[in-house]
Amino acid sequence: MIGITGSIGAGKSLVGAILRKRKIRVIDADVAVHHLYRDNQELRSAIAAGFGADMLTEKGIRRGRMAELVFKDPSARFRLESLVYPVLTDYLLCANPVFVEAALFENVPKLVERLDEIWVVTASEGVRLKRLMEKRGFSEEDARRRIELQRSRDSEEYWQRLFPGKRLRFIDNTLDEDHLRTQIKDILK
Repeated sequence: MIGITGSIGAGKSLVGAILRKRKIRVIDADVAVHHLYRDNQELRSAIAAGFGADMLTEKGIRRGRMAELVFKDPSARFRLESLVYPVLTDYLLCANPVFVEAALFENVPKLVERLDEIWVVTASEGVRLKRLMEKRGFSEEDARRRIELQRSRDSEEYWQRLFPGKRLRFIDNTLDEDHLRTQIKDILK
């Protein structure tokens, strides 16, 4: 199993999409979590017990309310992660995809142990800023703030310290999609 990660706006999802077009099984951990919020009764019960039944909806959880809570209260974020990550890890290990796309593998050490290598998608700050504003609709101020929060992720040394002993492959997504597609094709050879 190979992990795909990187800083905000670098293009993790684009790498996943390119692999999917090549008929390679990729699971996006964020999407999987939202499915688990909706479908996994054990997780739903734990969230109801820990955060109140009114946090649940038929389609999952009240995302805005939960996000507001966990960004204000680190202990709430820790409680949520302690409920979600074990269920997510079990799901991913059972599904056993070729690739898993996730922003925060470091929070799921049991999954990291199973990864054969990790692809770190990178892009220049200016490109990431432009993508966040154009593709996600962030204001320049908000985009810059989010990039700044992840400033440490801009160095290869950061990733090597974060995942010691793991084979890391850095994929530069500063140029266009054709260039990225060519890099992935070359890697897969």
